[in-house]
Amino acid sequence: MSQSREKRKRKMLEHNKPMVDQFLAEKKYTFAEMVEMDDGLEFLEYMAQEGIADSFAEAEYTKQREFIPNHEVFPMIYMMNILSGEWSVRRTRKILTDEAMLRILGFTGEQVENGLTKRGTKNQYGEGYARQSGVMASTTVIDNLACFAYEGLESCFHSYIRRVAAGGEIDFGEVYILDSTIVETDENYPGAKPTRRRDGEGDETSEKIWGFKVFLLTSAKTRVPVAIHITTANDADSPMLEKMVAKGEENLGKGKIKAVLADRGFIDGQQMYRLKHNMGIDFVIPAKKSMDIWACMTGLRNENKNNIEEWEYGKKGLSGGYLSKGSVSYSQYSPEPPGNKKGNDGAPINAVVVTRWADKEIAPGKEKVILTSKETDSAIKIIHLYGQRSLIENCNFRELKQAAALGSLPQYKNENAEKTARIHMLLCVFTLAVFTVLVERVYAGAAESKGRIPKNIREFRFVKGCEKSKIFILVKHYYHIYDMKEFMSIAGFAAVGPD
Repeated sequence: MSQSREKRKRKMLEHNKPMVDQFLAEKKYTFAEMVEMDDGLEFLEYMAQEGIADSFAEAEYTKQREFIPNHEVFPMIYMMNILSGEWSVRRTRKILTDEAMLRILGFTGEQVENGLTKRGTKNQYGEGYARQSGVMASTTVIDNLACFAYEGLESCFHSYIRRVAAGGEIDFGEVYILDSTIVETDENYPGAKPTRRRDGEGDETSEKIWGFKVFLLTSAKTRVPVAIHITTANDADSPMLEKMVAKGEENLGKGKIKAVLADRGFIDGQQMYRLKHNMGIDFVIPAKKSMDIWACMTGLRNENKNNIEEWEYGKKGLSGGYLSKGSVSYSQYSPEPPGNKKGNDGAPINAVVVTRWADKEIAPGKEKVILTSKETDSAIKIIHLYGQRSLIENCNFRELKQAAALGSLPQYKNENAEKTARIHMLLCVFTLAVFTVLVERVYAGAAESKGRIPKNIREFRFVKGCEKSKIFILVKHYYHIYDMKEFMSIAGFAAVGPD
């Protein structure tokens, strides 16, 4: 065990129910407090148990005057702040005044009451205002996040996914979704870059926006993000296809990813070829209308009028299309660039042409062409497979933007503004990943899950908010959180019946 990890273990409390049971039966305790479970204690315990605190402790951290030795608490507090719904970095009072949570993080009773230092307590909130938190001001969290190297925190995220995958408790499945989303800012936000946003393919009208871009590779089965990359909004999607899939494969293990679903922004023939022929991973990606293969595949519509397969599109009616196998008209889909020669053949590739959507025939020239390397005799199988791509937008990105504060970048107007913005976006994704794994591990197989299982962060807040109060018991440096009935029983109280 590294020195920093050993140092961290001495700082944070140790969860040890048998030891606390023993002392409680002897009527001995160090500290007790009633707690509400919607305050993130369960999330905090899980982060500590899964080694996330260990990873943060070993991440590069630079501060000239370090007033707190266990600096790993800052990203953990920030993640709990995201989960709690307190989006503003200046509104961490709920966490910073929760003594049970602070003690688990490693703060002593004296620090909780009197603060870490005596310096700056008078003028912190202005004359006549009481200190809101005995430990630190809420701005201290974001100030100290800026002392972490972004690359170190991103490494913590990927090492967490590797540990979860290696544990084998969660089946991430074989199908993964790749997509990106833009986090908008104003044009003066440090580090933000401009891009054009169009309503649809070929739309001449566009809107100029500034911001950053978040790339995610997500398990279609569990919806856990397994790889992340953050860049500026002006960077194109296509260069990231192979890099993101390779990063996901590194985290999950070779051979775990069998198929990748992506939108047309990621189309790149040579990267797609290497995915299939070098990495053994199939892809399903729509073609662009400007591509030769799109014109070639839609040109076969008349001769395939008797080969149309139909499928239901929800409750909106029937859709239909045909499968064309082994086309070589995508010259970029090859191991080498096609060069300047016209008519070069690419490697064989399959395509599904959608000619009918929700009971309406699609006019010629408007068809959608979906390219795939997957061997199949059914257009419907490819359509159903590609239909899972909407999960990343409807679940991950919606959850990140509406519940996990992805777009609420800290207004940090100094030389660290861009770094703290990237750290904020990373920790939002990290929070979603940890939360999703927590639900899979703790709730899906638990006896109490026969009731309501939280499916997203907002529902988790509601479910935990409806739980009855529990009690946090500390004995020396050991702790446990009890249900009231269990606490009363172990402490020796006996029920005597109704009044």
